[in-house]
Amino acid sequence: MSLKRTVRSLGDRLGGEPYERALARAAREKRDRVVFYWNRGLGDIALGLVPMFARAKARLAGAAIEVVTRAELAEPFRLTDASAIHLVPGLERGEPIGAGTACARLAADPRVGALAIDDPDPTRWLAVARHPAPPRFRWSAEFDALAAPFARRDDDRPWIAVHASTETARHYRYVKDWPDDAWRALFDAMAARRDVRFVLLGHSRAPALDAPNVVDLRGRTGFLEMLALVRTRCAALVAPDGGVLNAVYFLDSSFPITVVSLWSDPRQGLLKSRAASPNPHLMHVPLVGAGDDVRTIAPDDVLAALDVALGVAPTAPGERR
Repeated sequence: MSLKRTVRSLGDRLGGEPYERALARAAREKRDRVVFYWNRGLGDIALGLVPMFARAKARLAGAAIEVVTRAELAEPFRLTDASAIHLVPGLERGEPIGAGTACARLAADPRVGALAIDDPDPTRWLAVARHPAPPRFRWSAEFDALAAPFARRDDDRPWIAVHASTETARHYRYVKDWPDDAWRALFDAMAARRDVRFVLLGHSRAPALDAPNVVDLRGRTGFLEMLALVRTRCAALVAPDGGVLNAVYFLDSSFPITVVSLWSDPRQGLLKSRAASPNPHLMHVPLVGAGDDVRTIAPDDVLAALDVALGVAPTAPGERR
């Protein structure tokens, strides 16, 4: 930790970090709404914002939680305590505008009369929380039906969900995505030993990963449809550290799934938080690249983790299936 962060952390612990001070002020002023502006990633919603929402509701009895955000995050926020979601027209992730400019695009500024959290910092503000609420996305059984258009019930092969690209590489100083050739090697190796269907999830249809045992649903499902498909049809998920990984890991629903996560930096995300999944039947197999480089993870290591998920007996050295 840098000297600046060390001093800031000490100040937060001694004098109260900004979020705690804001909640205390809102309690004195009897505010009944808390409005968060969020134009960052999906991954921190369950991991960071959900505990912050719970903290606000605990401090401000009966307060409503509202969010100002971009359109693609409307469905994720439906799985939280947010009672109102204000979508800013044309807002894109990373657009360098603050809450004031974003809210000016709305018919009315929802922050008026509310406690406005214009620049949430979950990493900092939860670091000093004694007992933060567990991260989770609430799931309703009615959402399961959303998988029907994508889940062929006449196909009894095991399905494995794949998030091949976080689609956020430009926002980080290190490599988060597994190489395209590694994915292709995994698909080929699995095809040689077992009849399995890999299902590509996400928004962007890049990289191109065509193979006979791959179905590309990228850009064809919404967020809730994607989670419904994973929850009702997939035996496993393979994903780098990102929003899809966190969404499945923190889904508050009981269903069997093996999550194989691929990491460059284990000091980030859910590995850093050490938070447990609310799903008692979720098995997590984190794979960290040598030298903190996800590109060094071998396809055989992912294949071995998937064998466990599919109930395949381990192979003796030199033995072929």
